[in-house]
This record gives sequence, C-alpha cells and structure tokens, in this order.
Amino acid sequence: MRHPCVLALVLAFLIGLAPVRAPSALARQATPAPAATPVAGDPIVDAVAWLRAQQLPNGAFAGFAGGADSGVTADAVVALRVAEVSGMVTGNALPQAVAYLEGRAADAVSAGPGPAAKLTLAAVAGGRDPRSFGGLDLVTALTAPVPAGTPVALAGAYGDDLYDHLIVVLALVAAGEPVPPPALDLIRQTQATNGGWAFDGATAPEATDSNTTALAIQALIAAGLPANAGILDGSDLANDPAVVKGLEALRRFQAPGGGFVFQPAEPPLPDANSTALAVQAILAAGQDPASTEWGNTSGALRGFANPGGGVRYVLDDPADNLFATLQAIPALAGLPLPAARLCQNAANAQTAGTTPEDLARITRCVELDPAA
Repeated sequence: MRHPCVLALVLAFLIGLAPVRAPSALARQATPAPAATPVAGDPIVDAVAWLRAQQLPNGAFAGFAGGADSGVTADAVVALRVAEVSGMVTGNALPQAVAYLEGRAADAVSAGPGPAAKLTLAAVAGGRDPRSFGGLDLVTALTAPVPAGTPVALAGAYGDDLYDHLIVVLALVAAGEPVPPPALDLIRQTQATNGGWAFDGATAPEATDSNTTALAIQALIAAGLPANAGILDGSDLANDPAVVKGLEALRRFQAPGGGFVFQPAEPPLPDANSTALAVQAILAAGQDPASTEWGNTSGALRGFANPGGGVRYVLDDPADNLFATLQAIPALAGLPLPAARLCQNAANAQTAGTTPEDLARITRCVELDPAA
C-alpha cells in the first residue's frame, strides 16, 4: 500500500533549495483556530464541491486505473468528514462512500495492514467503530502479518515499509488503541542523521523525503497524546528530540514561495501533496504554517487551487488532480492527521456488568478538532 501522494510521484506525476528562516526555538506556539464556516469562493469550499462531483454512482471514487478504488475512497471519506466539521454541506456523499467501503472491507483486510489502516481512518471519520466495520475487526488487522509473498522493505514494521507503518500508527490512534512502544521505537530508529525519514525506512540522508518526514512527525505526536486530548493539543510534544529534528529536516524540502518538494531537485518542483502534508506536520507541532517562519506554507497550498475547485498537483500543470485535492482538504481545514479519532466518553455511560475494556469500546465517540 502506498499513500496517494507517493503513488502519484512514483507512477505518474513526478515529472539548492532557498532556505527559510527557522524559528529561534521550537517553543510552544498557539495554533490558529480554524476560520469561521467557509463561504463560497474559499479554496476548501470549492475543493469539496469539486470532490463531490467526482463521486461515482456506487459511492466510490476512482483510482489511477479509472475505476472505483477503496484506498482513494477512504481518503475521500476523511476529506468529506473534515468538510462537514468545517461547516460545509456534503449531502449523501459521506454515507454513500462509507457504504461502498463497508462492502469491500474484506478486500482491504486481506491486502495487509496498510490498506486496513486507511480503511480504519475512514471508518472512524465516517462515525463507525473500526472493531466492527463491514463485519470485520479492522483493528486486529492493523498489526497482522503482511500477506504471504509480499516483499517487506523494513523488518518489524506494520505493513511492507515505513510509510505503511506510519499509517498504521495513525490508524491505531484514530481507533483509540494504544500504540505499542516497539512501533514508536521503530520510527525513531529509522530517522536519518539529517532528521528526515524515507518511505522504505532507509536511513541514508539522501533517501529521505518530505512526505514520510511529515507523516512521521504527525505519527509521533499523535501517538504521544493522551486519549482525551484534542486533535490540536500536540504542541507540547514538539519538544520531542525526534520531532525537533524532523521539523528541521522538513525545512530542507521547502522551495521558494513556501511550497514543498518531495525530494530536493534543481529546479525545485513543489507539489500540492507534499505541501499539504507539511502543513499538517507543522500544525501537529503546534506551529503556524501561515507564519513568516514557515514562509506562509498555507498560502502556498492555496496557490495550487484551480478556479473550478480542483487542486492541481504542480503549478505548471493546470489539470485538476483528485489525489492532490484529497490531500489538500484536511490541510486547508487546519487539521493534522489522523483528523478524526474515537474517544472514550465513559462518564456518560451507565452500562453495568461489563469489563472496563468492553465499556470503553461501547462508549466510544467520534472526536474531531474541538475548535472546528
């Protein structure tokens, strides 16, 4: 399983960076609250409207081959849920997409932890319990071995590489499950000496990329939050040495204008997916991606928006790109990953005769950014 951004780079769209002034310290900064309910003309409103128009009659969204794709649909569910929380009307788009995924849960689980993780993120965003989604326990599938014959790039990882592993960690957090310490140790052990991470877990500095680095920052912060913390409560974790080094590394992928590249190249070619993931990592660390310290990365992301609502992948290609749009929507809304997660609301439950574990599961609720 590969994230849409990495797939886009590898399969279709990948066709000296100017330094950005770093903050004097990574002290806690107040994360700006999301704006008031978006109005017509805002990039996120237009992007969501465009996204809804891409939905297939069966509720799914198309993948690279042009047909319905569960992974892309899972990303769309997260984007649609974020849109609703941001005050936008999405009609029946969200329940239809969730229903499509429920009917194909077995396929995702059989494909390994990576696809199961994306489905878990979608189940939570769709307001469902991932312990019982499409008749399956997705949480158990998150830490299952990869299917026989699957090449594994990183021993000990959930899934077949570090990128899968990071998605699984975020899915565990979204599902309200504890992240085993060895899973977090693996993230720290695969951090390169320059502070970045590579999608396959390679530790050579030249192998690192912005997408995996941004995702690792978000995974470490999300896994360190207590169960009752809000989505934007992670700024205290920005002082984690691995996060500090990761943020420093992330800056090396920033191009003039504030956008981010997948890997340094000359000339630099910022893309919407890398920029959106960087915005989310900055938000997760409690910092402001619209600040001068970060070169107004938020503004750079909005620059990828097309007049018709779709988001282009790179500035030189005006075509609307579904994968870039899906990546951009949560970042435009100001929400880091996992964007939605189950929380425990045991204070409101009076269920008797159950174990603490059962009670916690019964009383789970969907929690999104409390400031939204």
